[in-house]
Order: sequence, then structure tokens, then C-alpha cells
Amino acid sequence: MTPSLTPLNDTLSWALFLDIDGTLLDLASRPDDVVVPCDLPPLLDTLTARFSGALALISGRSLEDIDRLFPGGRDAAGSHGAEWRLGGATSAPADVWSCDLARMIEAEASLLPGVLVERKTRSVALHFRAAPQHSAALRTMAETAMRASVRPLRLLEGKMVIELVPAGMTKGGAIKRFMDCQPYTGRKPVFIGDDVTDESGFVAVNEMGGLSIHVGDDPATAARFRFHSPAWLRHWLTGLEQSLGETRP
Repeated sequence: MTPSLTPLNDTLSWALFLDIDGTLLDLASRPDDVVVPCDLPPLLDTLTARFSGALALISGRSLEDIDRLFPGGRDAAGSHGAEWRLGGATSAPADVWSCDLARMIEAEASLLPGVLVERKTRSVALHFRAAPQHSAALRTMAETAMRASVRPLRLLEGKMVIELVPAGMTKGGAIKRFMDCQPYTGRKPVFIGDDVTDESGFVAVNEMGGLSIHVGDDPATAARFRFHSPAWLRHWLTGLEQSLGETRP
């Protein structure tokens, strides 16, 4: 794995897929506390134009939450692929969450001080950055909730978070779906992420002959390139936009 990635000759033919938390944005103690640098949304807008529209955000956040951070209804896959938007048109499966199941999770998590329960449109996340001692109890709780769910769920373990999401929905699947549609078809997929929840995306773009880029220092990844921090990535994206502007016909 190379320590960094410089712009290549074929960048104009890329389809760029970007995770948000820990990738574009620095992680925060609470999901609502992340900070979006003021120059980042216009940079993404310019890159989207450079790639003829082939840029999408791929996140565990809901589409509603993605739009709160990056307004404009841009192409995106939310809730780990359970929500999907292309050209302003949104699609999603039937809601997998029963109110009873969500309330059960919240009630049990309330007994563990420091744990934050985040109810999303298509998933529930248990954040324990402030209480790492509860990781094993939360994993057991999540496994119990999976068995109690009428619809099939799967468990995702990320950076200080355990999340229950619809079974069969992955970031890799969302990327493949984009690649079957214009303006993404025929381009080289490039996915940048930071967490184990992004591994399906790395595998997918590797299989399609694309570029997979991990943000962070975790050696256990299928990604073939690396940036050491979101700040490095943001700096590189700025340089990429400048190089694309210079090479644009």
C-alpha cells in the first residue's frame, strides 16, 4: 500500500465516491458535533462538475443527515446503502424498524452511562466513544435485537460504534448500483473511506479495477492506497481539483 496517492493521468474519467465521518470530516465525540470546513462544500461542487456529475457521498448517515451537512441534494447513498439518491430521485426499501424494537434498544442502552443511541431513518447506532467499557455489553444487546427483529438485520462494528442495518445493504452494493447508471457508467470508480464499514466499498472498487483509498493508520484493510487523516484528504482533493482544472479540454 502506498503512503499517499497523487493525481493520475486518467482522473477526468473517474467516478468519485466519498465517505463522510472520519474521511471527509474529522470524527467528533457525537455525530452532531462534526465540523464541515466552509470551503469543503464548494470544493465538492466543483469536483462534481469536473467529473461531469460522477461524484457521490457514501455514508452511514441518513440522506436527511447528509443533506444537513452538505445541502443541495447531491448524489448519495445513506444508511450504509439502504437509502440511495441519483439525480434528485430517491429510493429506499420499506422501513425495517419497528418502534418497539427501537424503544427496547434505547431502554437497555439507557442503563449504560455514556452510551449514545442514534436512531436513523433505516438503522440504529450505539456510540460508546465516551464509554468504551460498554463495548461487549452493547454487542450482546445488538445481537439480541437482531434476533428479535421481524425483518433481517446485520451488525456493523465501526470506530466506537455498533450499528444495526438492513441485511443485504452495503456501501459496496451502493457503489455498484451507481456504476450501472449515468453519469457513472464507463468511468473508473474511486472510493475513499476510513472504517470497517467501508471495506465492502473497497472490495467492490477493487473488483471493478478502480482505486480504493483508506483514511487512517489501520493496516487491516482491503484498500490499496492511504491518506493518514481527513486533513490530508481535503488537501489532496484541493490539489486534484486544481489539476483537473488545468487539464480540462
